[in-house]
Amino acid sequence: MNLTKFEQQNNLPPLKEWALIIVLSLSFFIPNFSFAGTQVHGAKAAGMGTAFVGIADDPSAILHNPAGLTQVSGTNMYGGVTAVIPSTKYTSPSGESEETDFRVFFPPHFYISSDFGMEKIVLGLGIFSPFGIGGRYWSEDGLTRYLSTESTIATISVNPTLAWQVTPRVSVGFGVYYLHSLNTAEKMVDQSMFGAGDGKSSLEADGGGWGYNLGILVAPFEKLSLGFAFRSNVSVDQKGDTELENIAPALQPLFGGSQYKTGVETTVDLPEILSFGIAYKATTKLTLAFDVEWLKWSRFDQQILNFEQEVPAAGFSDILIDFDWDDQWLIKFGLEYYLNEKFALRTGYAFIETPVPEHTLSPANPDADAHNFSIGFGYKTGKWVVDGFYSAGIYKDRNVNNNILSGEYKNITHSIGLSIGNRF
Repeated sequence: MNLTKFEQQNNLPPLKEWALIIVLSLSFFIPNFSFAGTQVHGAKAAGMGTAFVGIADDPSAILHNPAGLTQVSGTNMYGGVTAVIPSTKYTSPSGESEETDFRVFFPPHFYISSDFGMEKIVLGLGIFSPFGIGGRYWSEDGLTRYLSTESTIATISVNPTLAWQVTPRVSVGFGVYYLHSLNTAEKMVDQSMFGAGDGKSSLEADGGGWGYNLGILVAPFEKLSLGFAFRSNVSVDQKGDTELENIAPALQPLFGGSQYKTGVETTVDLPEILSFGIAYKATTKLTLAFDVEWLKWSRFDQQILNFEQEVPAAGFSDILIDFDWDDQWLIKFGLEYYLNEKFALRTGYAFIETPVPEHTLSPANPDADAHNFSIGFGYKTGKWVVDGFYSAGIYKDRNVNNNILSGEYKNITHSIGLSIGNRF
């Protein structure tokens, strides 16, 4: 291998090797969008395993199925927060293990709707976290440090909506929404080939994009309702900064010092979501629900990181990242039982298929097929309603053998949420 003049003068290994380390580090900076999608939009739906498309009878219908707003008469507010506690354990092929730091994330939700005295039209506004707020934090001295020490995402959407009761048994809904997302990530950089300690590589970027959602709610029989919902894909244009810290002394002449910072731009393609739900009111007290949901995560195929200032001499230039995600299916079941006019108990189950293939799985995104088990309650008094839930997301143990970091990943996520509503 031919060395450059800079490499020969400084007695360095090929800079292309160091550049490859940087490329690999940045290649896993985009965290998992799929981990948060189902339990953070309202406590009533969450308590039923989010099998809510065929029910959609509170203001969170703005997200689940906007046609359901026609069931919510008067002026209503419904909002709250979910505490999400993810945990991951990694075990290497040699038997060494490491766990993520304990962190709690709090994605909020707030909805308001009103019929403004109209008989068949309801307007609404939703503010919620469509793909959640959360991430994973690994030790800066641990087994995963050269691939991920921090990987977080925060998303928020503003979604005005209109619903129309076309006939007594058919309603439709339509909305437009703006989605804003923030990504942050960090990892350590191995500089032992230059006789130096670890450096640090970090990225922070945010931006937004526009989309729309549709819904239909049909009640062919008194006890049966069918729901269809569609949420469009969104292309989110992000801008931010990437930074290298504690650069090895031998490389500092190329970067102008021990730290280097430059702007970065990228586009994240988020999927369209198609949902179908059935709700059956078996008795005046018991409601059963079933949903199927499909997300086109195959849009999340490749991504380009465009750097404002490149350092060609060090091989630091724009990066094309392969993710190669698959489309995703979710199957959900829910049950609600009223003990009396004021108090309801709920439970639910959801199977969530992972979209992340083995060859691109990393510590920043160690996703796997998951079973979500939920319990919840609802309490009504006067014009107020209080809903609460707990959910355990139990992931299938995943043994991977890839070029990133082979080993076994075990995940579990606990979610606890509360929503409060008022009709006025």
